[in-house]
Amino acid sequence: MAELYKKIWKKKNLMKYIGDTLQVAGAIPSILTNGKANGVKATHVMTGSGLEYYVLPGRGMDIPLAFFKGKPLSFYSGTGITSPAYYEEPGLKWLRSFCVGLLTTCGISYSGAPCDDNGTLLGLHGRVANSEAENFSITQEWKEDEYCISLKGMMREASSMNEYITLKRTVESKLGSSSIKIHDVIENRGFEPQPIMMLYHINFGFPLLSPNSELIIPTLKTEARDEEAKKDRGVEECRIFGEPVNAYQEKGFFHIPVAEPNGTTMVGIVNFDTGDGTPLGLSIKYNVNQLPKLFQWKIIREGFYVCGIEPGMAYPMGRKAVRERDELIMLNGQEEYKIDLEINVFDTMVEINTFKDYVEKIVKDRFR
Repeated sequence: MAELYKKIWKKKNLMKYIGDTLQVAGAIPSILTNGKANGVKATHVMTGSGLEYYVLPGRGMDIPLAFFKGKPLSFYSGTGITSPAYYEEPGLKWLRSFCVGLLTTCGISYSGAPCDDNGTLLGLHGRVANSEAENFSITQEWKEDEYCISLKGMMREASSMNEYITLKRTVESKLGSSSIKIHDVIENRGFEPQPIMMLYHINFGFPLLSPNSELIIPTLKTEARDEEAKKDRGVEECRIFGEPVNAYQEKGFFHIPVAEPNGTTMVGIVNFDTGDGTPLGLSIKYNVNQLPKLFQWKIIREGFYVCGIEPGMAYPMGRKAVRERDELIMLNGQEEYKIDLEINVFDTMVEINTFKDYVEKIVKDRFR
């Protein structure tokens, strides 16, 4: 059954009040036509709970914009949405097509810093975010008394006589829910082992992110990425945020997360007052057996006020460095690697405290 407008509904009872389910929830496909976004396919998803988000089948099925009851959840950069036709791979030029958004997918075979990996020049964060989905489909249907919205597509990373890797993605929400479920299946369709470096660049922006916000992460240890991250009590204050600072330099932190015995963990952010007296929070549930590394990206600069939480298969230090640390995950030919994430949004202190209590509990259980 669906919870909608503080009431539990069965399909038959709800349908008495509406003409089509899209009146309260659903997915609407479109094609963007403005500027550098021209031609990019998009889908607007509404769950009915106040959660709305856009999925871009024209850009790796990433999520550039998301809102909860009218409030933005993510940061959106000045690049805006750009067509893959404008993608530039070398060095840091990937940033020219990085609108940030709620989710930017990095990978498939490499992510992180640009590098020369055994003679192969790799740019920042991989190609998948600039790949258009194939076989994209939208399914909206009742399953007994639950209305399910499901978006599916496949992105490929391939080079003649070299790698042939695909990413099959499913993005799901239900009527009345405040969650986004992502199920990814990475497949090596070749016959030789290939490196896999999936990283999920999940980014918070104003008003979810403000001086009233606190990052919630169950960690064993936190380390600064470099000397810049150590400055001004960087590690000690990595979970809190001040006012925007002129010319603030980005800081990066490596977290070692605590998880339940089955590998499940949860990280996220809570804001106790978004400016109108109401709280707002977002949690990310995933499994450390699938995504063993966790990185934090923090920039509280004027005009670029963002914090990213990045569960991944490797830290974003570039494939060469990951290989040298003997942390590069290889996927054998004709094999699959599955990843699941769930993003939940909430706006009551009861839900915030439940989230914080869960995180505190798994940390306490770890040290018993």
